[in-house]
Amino acid sequence: MSETPSPQQIIEAAFRNASLGVLTIVDLFNTAAKLGEGNQKALAIDLYRRWLAATASPVAYAAQFNLGVLLSDTGDLAGAEGAYRAAIAQNPAFCEGYLNLGTLLERLKRQDEALEQWRKVLEVSSPDVASEKTHYISALNNLGRLLEILKRYPDAEDMLARSLRIDPKQPNVITHWVHLRQKQCKWPVYASAEIGIPEAELMDATSALAMLGASGDPAMQLRASRNFVEAKVIKDAPRLSSPNGYGHERLRIGYLSSDFCSHAVSILTAELYGLHDRKRVEVYGFDWSNEDGSPLRARVVGGFDHHVRIHALTDEDAARLIRAHEIDILVDLHGLTSGARPNILAYHPAPVQVTWLGLPGPTGQDAIDYVITDEFLLPPELEPFFTEKPLHMPRCFQINDRQRPIGPKPTREACGLPQDAFVYAAFNNNFKITPEVFDAWMRILKRVPGSVLWTVADNEQVRNNLARRAELAGVNPQRIVFAARVMPADYLARFQVADLFLDTNPFNGGTTVSDALWACLPVLTWTGRTFSARMGGSLLRAVDMPELITYNLTDYENKAVELGKDRKQAAALRRRLEENRLTCALFDSPRFVRDLEDKFERIAIRGTPRPASARRTDDSKLPLVSILIPTHNRPDYAELALKSVLAQTWPHTEIVISDNSTNEETRERFAPYLAQHPNIVYLRSPGLSPLENFHNCYDNSQGEYVNYLMDDDLWHPQKLERMMSLMLVQPTIGLVTSFRQLIDGQGNFMAPIPGTERLFDTETLIGGRSLGEMLLTNGDNLIGEPTTVLFRRSAVPGKFGMFMGRQYETLSDIATWLQILTTHDCVYVPEALSYFRIHGGQDQARGLPIRVRASVDWLQMLCDAHEQGAFLRNRDLVRGMLTTKLASCIWYLSSVREELKSLEPKMFSLSNFQGVVQQALAILFAK
Repeated sequence: MSETPSPQQIIEAAFRNASLGVLTIVDLFNTAAKLGEGNQKALAIDLYRRWLAATASPVAYAAQFNLGVLLSDTGDLAGAEGAYRAAIAQNPAFCEGYLNLGTLLERLKRQDEALEQWRKVLEVSSPDVASEKTHYISALNNLGRLLEILKRYPDAEDMLARSLRIDPKQPNVITHWVHLRQKQCKWPVYASAEIGIPEAELMDATSALAMLGASGDPAMQLRASRNFVEAKVIKDAPRLSSPNGYGHERLRIGYLSSDFCSHAVSILTAELYGLHDRKRVEVYGFDWSNEDGSPLRARVVGGFDHHVRIHALTDEDAARLIRAHEIDILVDLHGLTSGARPNILAYHPAPVQVTWLGLPGPTGQDAIDYVITDEFLLPPELEPFFTEKPLHMPRCFQINDRQRPIGPKPTREACGLPQDAFVYAAFNNNFKITPEVFDAWMRILKRVPGSVLWTVADNEQVRNNLARRAELAGVNPQRIVFAARVMPADYLARFQVADLFLDTNPFNGGTTVSDALWACLPVLTWTGRTFSARMGGSLLRAVDMPELITYNLTDYENKAVELGKDRKQAAALRRRLEENRLTCALFDSPRFVRDLEDKFERIAIRGTPRPASARRTDDSKLPLVSILIPTHNRPDYAELALKSVLAQTWPHTEIVISDNSTNEETRERFAPYLAQHPNIVYLRSPGLSPLENFHNCYDNSQGEYVNYLMDDDLWHPQKLERMMSLMLVQPTIGLVTSFRQLIDGQGNFMAPIPGTERLFDTETLIGGRSLGEMLLTNGDNLIGEPTTVLFRRSAVPGKFGMFMGRQYETLSDIATWLQILTTHDCVYVPEALSYFRIHGGQDQARGLPIRVRASVDWLQMLCDAHEQGAFLRNRDLVRGMLTTKLASCIWYLSSVREELKSLEPKMFSLSNFQGVVQQALAILFAK
């Protein structure tokens, strides 16, 4: 009776049969799926490639497609593109291939090519064929989504309308379709007849943000938020935060947003973070914003005590990271706007959670405790329509940045405005304009001779639609002047050219109204029943101009006409703003921050104070990171290295020090730290070689994630946190590395030496196979020294310094990276997270023994990698590389043959050298 083959035997048989062209496609799919599930995607990729190379099959396109998926998952986007294109070439009607290729091309920022692929799906499929209907709808929805991003709104609307006519039960598609019509001022927005969906269903699918401009009914706004939460936010997430608080001496305030960049939220809050009183609070920024390189982002990030990037973390992992920092009050600056991550808050990572600024309405999320507001903005009669408790600020709900520069005042001619006209400015977003408000503006123009409306248009459709509406109202469209987008300082400057700002309703301006008031342009608002319809009134009260608040459309029109006909009165209002701007409540930002801190003190759950040594605990569920410090006779530098480790913001670490110094100075220097930090393990290990010292650290550590720190190097305090946020994204990542900034003995930055420049300019995921080949053939340590690299312990099958079963000493780090890359990928971070100290105690020229041994070791690793099938697959490429390496190695060794006689056998063995030369020659001359 034959024995059942083991899983490993089945896999080995699959590889043999794939190479012979006899593996069935079913077995191919099954084996590859098992490899993928077992975190062996690199082997699954290899299996597909062997099968495709050896098998001629009419269904090979399906294997190409699966190969493309795997390559995309592992970061080989170029390879994935090639596989998808090969699948489509074999089967031009293969919809899945076009869909995936389009998504990949969008990811590569090749939007027009992505659109082309999805349009091909519409050519090769039909919604009338049941098996093709889903693909057809997916293509329409992808086209609509990307066209909206590209601001090609009519085309986007058309694609989504076609999709909804095929399948009207798509709430997410309705959401976008409605907002697209708002953005184009295409009225009525709820045009049921165009897509055959009842208005009630269109309203039900309207997003929380869009509903702020669609309805002035607070119940409808709450309903929209509740609908979103019901559909998108997880239920019954475990509460992570302590209900009893943490007892910190200073409150830890965390701000949560993806708008820490050139965005309205940052325009308002840029000054806030730095104004916080550090005696009272410690400020954290949890950030998944675009790295737009703007000065505004730099100011925001610079205002945090701790800037924590969470863009690569899942919502749960981000929540656990926030919990690990023991945040007392978490302030969400996003609400339910685009890019929001409400599921982070669903885990309740902080004892107190607050919403502010992002969504000027209810979030409908029970996990949020408070909304920052004021008594005018959220009066008692509005509270039943909020799931959050009001946290009333004493003066105004809004913070402002007093450092916003206002450019030189332009001329009216430069702005395209009539010299003598009364200019009504209306710069709120287009989607906030309703037909009711626009018709009122037209009546105002008709009643004020010589007046014009100065507004913005984000797209040509807005210009056309508003011009047509003006004609229907009996107003010459030339009396509407459209302003172009300009730089921030010039944008503020042009407010000075207008005479009066007209606010919208039911969605007032927030940041835009503040901009107008900061530039001393009076604002006329129409206040309604909702939070979003009361913002303008709150801001006007904060600049002591309540007379510009109206409460119905008739009064709004009449006041606008009154000021348009009485230019002296309008000018007097401007002078009042100029006189009071820097002393009024709206722009007294330091006072606002003190008031905010007072409110935070009131709502914080203080808990029982704990001793300082106990405040950063390891009870979090975040993974343990082992920091290994092999040190030798450098107590001054070793102490600095240890301090940089103790400053790390990652909360769950162990520090293992192996000291092979010839004296007791390092032990004595470390003694005070050992007494204060129980997570430090100190090992006195005199007499160990450098590699043995590395092993001693490694063998006595427990963390799944490991980073060495050489005793003369330093770390950025957020190094581990930044790297772990990337490492935890997917199990295929075995290494995270970064740019190494050289510093001198005094800590000053130095220019990079050749071979240490940035590998990439942006954060990059590199496939293990391609990076391993780069590393082997480059001759430099592209990934970095042990100090630079965080690696996954489970990706290292043997000890540190082993590759293909062979122990390396001189190139122990490179051997380790290569071993990891045989099964895992790498992420490269261009930021300087590690600092490599250049000083007189180092042999920067790399002495003869090291150079000789390194030269031989490079050749040995190259030979072993080829013979054992790691990285090097192209025979011609291998022959060329080996020839070059072998020739240079022989030449180098022959040039120093006399010096070699004095070297220890450990550093250079002639027999070892002869062995690797024979191995290289055997590869070169193999048939």
